[in-house]
Amino acid sequence: MHSAAPEDSALVNTVDAGCFALARQPQEAPGPAGRTLEGEDLERWRRRFGPFLKHIRKKRVVLALSGGGLAFPCHVSTLRVLELLKVPLSAVYGTSAGAVIGGLYAAGLSTGDLERTMLAIESPEELFGFAARFPALRLVSAEIVRKLRGATFESLGIYDLSTVEQFVERILVEYVGRVPTLGELEVDFSCIAYDIGTGERRPGKPEMTRKKVFSTRRTPDVRLSDAIAASMSIPGILTPKKINGRHYIDGGPVEHLPISTAHDDWASGGLFRKKVVTIGVDLGYGGEALTIEHLANPVDLILYTNSVQSRTITQYNLLRCHSPRRGHTVVLVRPKTMHIGLADIEKIPLAIRSAYVETVEQLAGPGFLRQTEAEIAKTQSLLGRSSL
Repeated sequence: MHSAAPEDSALVNTVDAGCFALARQPQEAPGPAGRTLEGEDLERWRRRFGPFLKHIRKKRVVLALSGGGLAFPCHVSTLRVLELLKVPLSAVYGTSAGAVIGGLYAAGLSTGDLERTMLAIESPEELFGFAARFPALRLVSAEIVRKLRGATFESLGIYDLSTVEQFVERILVEYVGRVPTLGELEVDFSCIAYDIGTGERRPGKPEMTRKKVFSTRRTPDVRLSDAIAASMSIPGILTPKKINGRHYIDGGPVEHLPISTAHDDWASGGLFRKKVVTIGVDLGYGGEALTIEHLANPVDLILYTNSVQSRTITQYNLLRCHSPRRGHTVVLVRPKTMHIGLADIEKIPLAIRSAYVETVEQLAGPGFLRQTEAEIAKTQSLLGRSSL
């Protein structure tokens, strides 16, 4: 593991992580990167989560994974904790970065497979192409291409989305043997994108933009890599994704944390027929201010701005969706991710470990709804309301 800054080391060591071991299955023997527990030691560790496990008993549990740029490996840590707690997942929802991890998991990759894949990333060029650490150079080269070939939706971005999409496809081929369609996934999966139209002028018939949900049930014939690419096309940073003549961008501007889509699926009765708990993993910045150390390049400021907007949407969605009396609960988990920028590949091991530790800390004990209640209280304050 790469060395950590003092404040990062303090974060990692705030609680006893228990069963954590980088890139290893829980049942494997301890290795130099971490340790695992078994037998009575493992059962003693699980008892720390008694209130949470009691809350989800006899309910369907779904997982909602937010956007978060290069912090997407943090989602693997939550999957690791839920796996150790033997929490069965009925469905997975993802937006942007969450669509990557959620989609790969739904296709059959284990948490060990996901950890190994994340730790194997050696350079931002693997995800974003040449000169990934130099967005100014990318902007100049993109402008030259637009001047020579003309502007298209497919050219509107600092980085080419196809590089990230090829990365996802390589992982799927390596672990699954092919790129499946959404209808072929092992776990019910949905990801959020935004439909910005065909890009063609239609006099007298303007196109309407809209939120788009790609899912196992709604769009079973769409390839998984296409759906993931559509969900993670961050506006201005990655080029839009074209599917069946229409263009899609990142779903973050409309649903950064897809708890609303999960709630609506439950409310419609189309997927869930009893009480549901949505575990929402939010990799947003949580209202904290940036410092110059967090700005590796201008792209990080764009991601921060998007996160500020997204948090407001998430707060209002929580207020609407967290309805325990009506049968739908949202358990919000919020790992700190400000220490990892878009090009900070070397921080991935630390991000995985710190997210694991914070997930343990937030779900263990009677305060597992603390994050949810705090966000709802802030939203009520904004609305001038004292109760739901």
